[in-house]
Amino acid sequence: MANLSPRASLLETVRLSRGLTQAALAEVSGVSQGTLSKVESGLLDLDPERWAAVADALGVPVEAFFEARAAIVPARVFHRKKKSTPKGALTKIGADAALMQQRADAILGHARSELRRHDLEDGFVTPQEVAQDVRSELRLGQDPISDLIGTVEAAGVTVLRWPLESVQVDAIATWPAEGRPVVLVGEHVPAERQRFTIAHELGHAVMHNDAGGDEQERQADAFAGEFLLPGRKLRVEWPSDPNLEALLPLKRRWKISLAALIRRAHDEALIDDRTYREWSIRLSTSGMHRREPDPIPTEQPRALTKSIAAALDGGTTIDQLARKAHMLPQEFSSTFMEEHA
Repeated sequence: MANLSPRASLLETVRLSRGLTQAALAEVSGVSQGTLSKVESGLLDLDPERWAAVADALGVPVEAFFEARAAIVPARVFHRKKKSTPKGALTKIGADAALMQQRADAILGHARSELRRHDLEDGFVTPQEVAQDVRSELRLGQDPISDLIGTVEAAGVTVLRWPLESVQVDAIATWPAEGRPVVLVGEHVPAERQRFTIAHELGHAVMHNDAGGDEQERQADAFAGEFLLPGRKLRVEWPSDPNLEALLPLKRRWKISLAALIRRAHDEALIDDRTYREWSIRLSTSGMHRREPDPIPTEQPRALTKSIAAALDGGTTIDQLARKAHMLPQEFSSTFMEEHA
């Protein structure tokens, strides 16, 4: 009997990424919920006709199920979200990330990342020390990171701007035990917050084994702050009179938000609690926390689109690429070549 786990895990993951329950999929496909449950458990296979009905209902090529060779491995998933985010929304986005892991491998080829994981157990290493280690691993020195997305893509991380606003999530990251990290960052996220969000997710990926609570969020924030603007540099460059006019050049140079800049100054004891609160109130009441003065350009992911362009130049067709990624050509084009290009 054929190994059904690749088909079973692909079916469940695609279903969840479409935001469907088994009952909802049963209704649109004509295959009973009980049957779908057994298929997803690896206890039952479908005949070609019913697989075609399921594939049509999910909007994927039926060949995807017949050609699946490996089960989708559960990955460590992290997300930067609001506390009110529904659990079902996170399940859907987690499935999106798992599928993107497979699709990235199909497009870019299997490759290990230059990044490595760091042990934060027992408090022997701080998030700031990890951030400095990662800067060293990526040969960044202490200078500003001019293109954060380009930097992490060069290290083997797949980044894609993704429609996350409706589920109140800024970003989600996943890193299987064997494979490349994937970061989906919300299309709605402003440029300054996008950089911090990606650095935050990078911190989760290298420091944590799975999604955790508030302490992990604080650690990821501390990592992101140090990674984007090392404390030793901030202490040298911090102005003697930190007014708005004096801080904007720092914002432009390091490409971080004013809020993050003020937080970094507080973390490095360059301003006291009272000054930090005053700045926080000012940014909030003036609207600068939503619309930054002197905004920076939004960085765009390029690795996937460049690889696709190279394949097309080499004679590969959209249909062939889409099939490798378990997608219909129209969805493949809209995902990688239009809206998210």
